[in-house]
Amino acid sequence: MTMYTVMPPEQLWSGMWQEGEATREVKVNGLLMQVRPISETEAVIIRLLDCPLEAYLDASNTPGSRVPLSGN
Repeated sequence: MTMYTVMPPEQLWSGMWQEGEATREVKVNGLLMQVRPISETEAVIIRLLDCPLEAYLDASNTPGSRVPLSGN
C-alpha cells in the first residue's frame, strides 16, 4: 500500500496498535448488539449485530444511544 501524504508517519499511525475499549455483545429487546459499558447498569450502543431490518429505522437503536444492561 502506498500513501501519498504530507503528514508525518508518527501522526498518521498514532493509536493504530492501541487496544480498543472493552465491548460486550448483549441482547436487548430481542436485538443482538455490541455495546460499550459506561456503568454497571448502562451501556452505549456501538453497532447492531443481529436484528430485523426495521430495527435500524428505530432512533433508539442508533449508535451512541444508551441502553440498560440489567436483565440481559
